[in-house]
Amino acid sequence: MPVVLARIDDRLIHGQVTAGWAPQLQPTRIILANNAIATDSWQSRVYASSVPPGIEVSILSIAGAASLLASRESAGERSILLTGSAGEMAELVRLGAPLVCINLGGVHFSPGKVEMLPWVYLDSQDLVALRRLLEMGVELSAQQVPGGREVSIDSGNLLELEEKF
Repeated sequence: MPVVLARIDDRLIHGQVTAGWAPQLQPTRIILANNAIATDSWQSRVYASSVPPGIEVSILSIAGAASLLASRESAGERSILLTGSAGEMAELVRLGAPLVCINLGGVHFSPGKVEMLPWVYLDSQDLVALRRLLEMGVELSAQQVPGGREVSIDSGNLLELEEKF
């Protein structure tokens, strides 16, 4: 299944995805990978209801999403994959999700996080997960919206950020 956008965004399915990225990328499916939401039917319905008509929605556990992405059953689909954290995305890749590029879209401030970019705040756990992704050969970049400034993320960027802790 071609993933046209793999995005780490703590808001998951929201306006930047449905009104910004989806019209540009024309996905046939949005996959939200999150263990807690996948087992909560109310939250699943809320997220699914915000997706435009004509786009399928799959709300799956991390293992379920990795399995779907690695399978051939969905050949021909164009998917946007969303996780709320770098740790979840790293686990997807570890479990076999064939991801080449990952976008940090919106990881907002909370206590213990430091600013990497105005729309990306990371803590030490995020840094560990992002390093794991780089070690697994995944390209990382940060881009808030289509057409917006894209910033490449490499081990040098992460080292600079570690020095702020």
